[in-house]
Amino acid sequence: MDDLLPSVDLAGRIALVTGSSRGLGAATAQRLAAMGAEVVITYRRQAEAAAEVAAAIAADGGRAHVQPLDAGEVGSIDALFDWIEADGPGGLDILVANAAATSLKPLLEQAPHNVERTFAITVTGFLHAVQRSVPLMEARGGGRIVAVSGIDTVSWAPAHGLLAAAKASMEMMVTYLTIELGKHNITAVGVNPDAFFGDSLKLMLGDHYDVMLGIHERSHPLRTAATPEDIAEVVALLCTDAARWLSGHTVMADGAASFAARGNLIGTTAKLPMDEQRRQAGLGPAEPAADRPGTAPSVPDL
Repeated sequence: MDDLLPSVDLAGRIALVTGSSRGLGAATAQRLAAMGAEVVITYRRQAEAAAEVAAAIAADGGRAHVQPLDAGEVGSIDALFDWIEADGPGGLDILVANAAATSLKPLLEQAPHNVERTFAITVTGFLHAVQRSVPLMEARGGGRIVAVSGIDTVSWAPAHGLLAAAKASMEMMVTYLTIELGKHNITAVGVNPDAFFGDSLKLMLGDHYDVMLGIHERSHPLRTAATPEDIAEVVALLCTDAARWLSGHTVMADGAASFAARGNLIGTTAKLPMDEQRRQAGLGPAEPAADRPGTAPSVPDL
């Protein structure tokens, strides 16, 4: 009967999670450690926060390492992997590419250096990390690559055009990597999370955070708002052998929110008085039904 149980045990596996000092990265590192993996936590500026994540893992009986990483600099990526091979865990089974950064401006206002930096992290840096990971994974009989994308690749978000373009490129690389690496028992899969509510979004939304949280909780199909811990459960699942046949796909982790969004808009609008609906549509007041050509007057209920 044990053969019928899902293969979600990560005992003996070594996982690298980029951008894991806070938010989704931190929640993912803690989830993987709880499932038995030895975890490498990386940070760019938040050294103290990264150390706290590692301490929390150690307190629960897990193993974690903390290393600096600028995911947009090839030299920094090489330094991390050199450490993994020489002084760190010595191998790698799982790569979770979570680090991301961008300039939140409309596309027409983006400077070349903003474009270069965004793509350096999400495209160039991701690919280089994969290139360094593959030999380590091959030596251990295979591995799992999970790329964290974003809802802005499938749903419009203000000032997210540049990041969405980079994440869409990452998603396409996942598909190609699956073809190239499958023969080595290395899978690649993307995850596209809904907006999850936590410290990062609170910083971004400021005073609007509580309002947006309330709206999301009332309009989401699950009647709740995702947290970093919720999405981390999905990311962790994709790191397991049980998710092997999802390779090559980018998995939507939004609880059907993107599917429901248009319906919510239509449904909300339909509840408004007709004059207000027409005002929002840029139309004038509706003519009485009896005055419209070709329209029969309403018939009273009998």
